[in-house]
Amino acid sequence: MKTMGQKIKERRSALGMTQAQLADLLGVTPRNISRYETDMTVPPRKGLQTVAKVLGVSTEYLSNPEIEDVNYGKAEEPYIEAVASEYGAQGARDMQTLLRDNVALFAGGDIPQEDKDKFFEAVRAAYVATKRDASERFNPHKLES
Repeated sequence: MKTMGQKIKERRSALGMTQAQLADLLGVTPRNISRYETDMTVPPRKGLQTVAKVLGVSTEYLSNPEIEDVNYGKAEEPYIEAVASEYGAQGARDMQTLLRDNVALFAGGDIPQEDKDKFFEAVRAAYVATKRDASERFNPHKLES
């Protein structure tokens, strides 16, 4: 199992980048990159999304030491980010859980990426619709007439 820092360093090296180059792309100092790579600190949620995007991996790959496949979660990432932008970190975790719990649907088959994307979008849309419905129904500030 690899730590987040090890994964960041490994991906940066695989892409032929120096710490300074990665820092420049992320808008941080090379010292920040060094601290990430030595597991002295971790990027904040938004920063982690940017690190993942620049390194071409998912945030789940970086943050879960049990995941070793660098391509893990890349297809789902845009949908998780869309929910995160509207519902924050908890929304992103909920969306990750929904998608992870449904990944068995793809097991043993060769499903085109276009069909997977439709599925991910449908799950995202259902999640957002449910959150909005719950907000409208249970918003304590909403007065009934």
